[in-house]
Amino acid sequence: MIIGAGEVGRHLARSLQAVAELILVDADAKALTEAEEGLDALTLVGDGTHRSTLAKAEVHRAALVVAVTPNDAANLVSAALAKRMGAKESVARVDDPDFYETNQGFERGALLDIDAVLCASRLVGVELLRRLAEVRARQVIPCAAGTVHVASHVLGEDAPLVSRGRSRAASWPEPVRAVIRAGAMRPVAEVTHAELGDIVLVAGAPLVLLETLHGLTPASGSVRTTIVGGGDVGVQLAQLLGPLGLLDRLIELDRGRCWTLAEQLDGVQILHGDGTNLAFLREEQVGRADALLAVTGSDEANLMTSLLARELGVDHVFALVHRPGYAGVYSHLGVSGTVSPHETIAQVIHWQQHGLDALIVGRWPLDGLAVEVLELRLGEDDVRLSDLPLEGCVPLQIAGATMRTPKPRSTLSRDDHLIVAVPTGRVATLEKVLRKRGRKRSS
Repeated sequence: MIIGAGEVGRHLARSLQAVAELILVDADAKALTEAEEGLDALTLVGDGTHRSTLAKAEVHRAALVVAVTPNDAANLVSAALAKRMGAKESVARVDDPDFYETNQGFERGALLDIDAVLCASRLVGVELLRRLAEVRARQVIPCAAGTVHVASHVLGEDAPLVSRGRSRAASWPEPVRAVIRAGAMRPVAEVTHAELGDIVLVAGAPLVLLETLHGLTPASGSVRTTIVGGGDVGVQLAQLLGPLGLLDRLIELDRGRCWTLAEQLDGVQILHGDGTNLAFLREEQVGRADALLAVTGSDEANLMTSLLARELGVDHVFALVHRPGYAGVYSHLGVSGTVSPHETIAQVIHWQQHGLDALIVGRWPLDGLAVEVLELRLGEDDVRLSDLPLEGCVPLQIAGATMRTPKPRSTLSRDDHLIVAVPTGRVATLEKVLRKRGRKRSS
């Protein structure tokens, strides 16, 4: 059940209609009429915060209820009420960043018995952090609704860990979980020295992973980022990147907003200027940036800024796309690094919907390696990690109400997701054994 037939609700419904039976609820009959065009879903005119509306929609039969109206409070009420009336899972869109305890865009077990809340601007920010991490890594995989990123990174000859030589043991950063050498994967605890060409697997929260990759990269390879746009997305990214020394400056068109940002963002250089003005960008030597994020509220401005940045020599350009389907315009003009709030919300809801009953919630092959990253949800309480058949595998992260580093004595709950690196040849066997184990426990 989707409550809210605005742009987000319609986009979500279109993305889900092939994999789920849908009912779309909104108090605006006109919005539902527009949504019905080309959509295979039932519709109901009514207020999602009212028991009578949810009862008429048979909310007790819903596997998942998603409240995505433009009103944060209404979404929280609708999701909480749906859960109370028998929905299996409920998710609320809350766009106010101050509501959240973390800098993630997705939090589980928030309050009011709601299973999860999501913030569009923060989800976009998390995805942009992943894109920046890809500048340093060979691959970055988003797991657990983007709350965990897993990266594979090759150690070059000038990498700090390699340049120290074999005279002393490597001091591996804590988020480094495994080392792949000559095709063989080993837990990092079993690898004494770093060698040229080692591929390390790094796992953690998006900002932790980005910071770790920065530490694994020689100083000459550090990436300086310019942000164009001082709205919610730009501010949140500046707050994260600034303290790490990864932010060059933030450019904002509105002079009054610049003064506000200068007070809000300590230690961040704020420039008043137009990111779509070529003369301004040249004067400020924007081309010296390694990466640029165009995150204003205007798709046209973001597109123009991206094209100009590419023209000035910026190697990595990423742009925020607000309107569904507009990313194709960017791609046609040569800007492929686009991020859409609608798409990020849809991806998270697909993950939530798929994870209701699946053992393997996600599966990603690592490029050029005989290793895959699996996201597992066992759906049981009190499962000790050491009791699972993970021979030859390396647990990378546990994601649940909290995020934890996997240890042999770690215990999983039914809502925890285990991220694990598995040799490709063992995936089928591991799945078979885990399913057999689950059937034995349930019987």
